[in-house]
Order: sequence, then C-alpha cells, then structure tokens
Amino acid sequence: MLDEILDVFIGEIAKLIPDVVWGAVFLVAGLLTTMIGVTMMLGMTTLNGSPQFGAILTAVGVLLIAGPFVAWYR
Repeated sequence: MLDEILDVFIGEIAKLIPDVVWGAVFLVAGLLTTMIGVTMMLGMTTLNGSPQFGAILTAVGVLLIAGPFVAWYR
C-alpha cells in the first residue's frame, strides 16, 4: 500500500518537472561526481578513499554526463 502511494506521489512530481531540468540536474551531478573521482584517483583530495573508489566515481560521473546528451540527441 505504501509502495503504491509513493509510486504515484513520485510519478506526479516527476511529471511536473520538465525533461530539460532533469537532464541539467544529471549533467551537474555527473560533472561533480567525475571531478571528485578524478581528484581521488590522482590523490589530490583530502577525502579518505582509494584510487579504485575514485575510478568508480569517475565512471559513474561519465555515465551521468552521457545520459542527458544521448536523450537530448534523440
């Protein structure tokens, strides 16, 4: 029951926000994630993390950046 209510609530909120705004949010989140991941891989950050975690963050950030571009290209 709660699952259905949340599904309808989130679905209605998602319909109110245009796709361009979602794309911009994912683009900015991807840029920030990639930036943090690259600095972790190079060891230039004060965050405690391994270079492998930085590589994962970089890969996720690149995918977040590529998603809106692919959607906008279509």
